[in-house]
Amino acid sequence: MTRNLHVAAAQIHSGGPIDDVLKRVERQVVAAAAVGAEVILFSECALHGYDGDMMPDSVRSVAEPMDGPHCRRVLKLAERHRIAILIGFLERNGEAIHNSVLIARPDGTCATARKHILTEGEVRARLTPGLRERTVVELNGVRCAIIICADGGIDGLHEDLRAQGVDYRFCPTGGGGKIGDMLHAADLLTTEGRTRYVENRPRVFKTEAILDDKECPFTGFTSANAMGPVGRQTCHQGHCMIVDNQHVMRAQLPGTIVLEHMQDQMIHAAMQF
Repeated sequence: MTRNLHVAAAQIHSGGPIDDVLKRVERQVVAAAAVGAEVILFSECALHGYDGDMMPDSVRSVAEPMDGPHCRRVLKLAERHRIAILIGFLERNGEAIHNSVLIARPDGTCATARKHILTEGEVRARLTPGLRERTVVELNGVRCAIIICADGGIDGLHEDLRAQGVDYRFCPTGGGGKIGDMLHAADLLTTEGRTRYVENRPRVFKTEAILDDKECPFTGFTSANAMGPVGRQTCHQGHCMIVDNQHVMRAQLPGTIVLEHMQDQMIHAAMQF
């Protein structure tokens, strides 16, 4: 039996005042719901910002439980606009802090997926890894796994997903980058600036019409990278993709190292399974 799922992905500036971030989230949720999307993906730590120089105190100062005040506002958006929202946040779970994704459903229920493979910075900030097994959510009868950034490198991951009957993957990531890597629009008027821009472009834009994915040939994915400055040194470059199960690139937002070119955007595609 054919199953349909209309997906969206958004890149937004995050890491600023959380009320501003939530306004940005709402604008993209409204746009996605208006075109008929049933689920929208935001980046890793989109709600609280992913700072590559995070420290234990800074993490604990913003982390909140799944039913915390800002997560509840996201859940209300999901209910109001009848769309599932997948958004990264720093989750407080008792004494533990996780790099998590909030799964806010239009029926008013929610859950979390927690990152398993932590970076050196996340370990230094004393984050706690989640379980190895990936969280699977069912959307319109389509079984979707949430793979948070480095968790794509879990040994045996794709065999596990096949055994779990996963049809599709959602992949929120940070993306990385530093303020010193960025350009201003004026730099594109110089030979050096244009050369740096061209050299960086393959990192944040895929020119292939069909992607080669030998590791996971049976599922496509939607990804959303963080975008914009966070903290003193971190600056994410953005980039979103929607790839179907034939590995055809259905929609893409290129990332950028030009600060003035960074803007909140959303892509979407209707797919069959």
